[in-house]
Amino acid sequence: MSKIEAYDIKARKKVTMKNPQPYLMKNGSWALKGTSSETGINLFKIVGRKKPVISQSRFEVFKSLFTSRQCECDKLC
Repeated sequence: MSKIEAYDIKARKKVTMKNPQPYLMKNGSWALKGTSSETGINLFKIVGRKKPVISQSRFEVFKSLFTSRQCECDKLC
């Protein structure tokens, strides 16, 4: 999983971010939103004008492969 660090105000130090998601702000800059691994509060880290690429763990990649398959009956199984 990607190790993205952001400053946690409650813990008063940098911590790793759980479930980081890209977020486009009104001014066109990109940021990452996630939750703190220590306190559980929301974290926000501004990253710049280019959209951030977040790598997935091997488990998440395989999970997405097997959960998004379509059967012969045209339903997601």
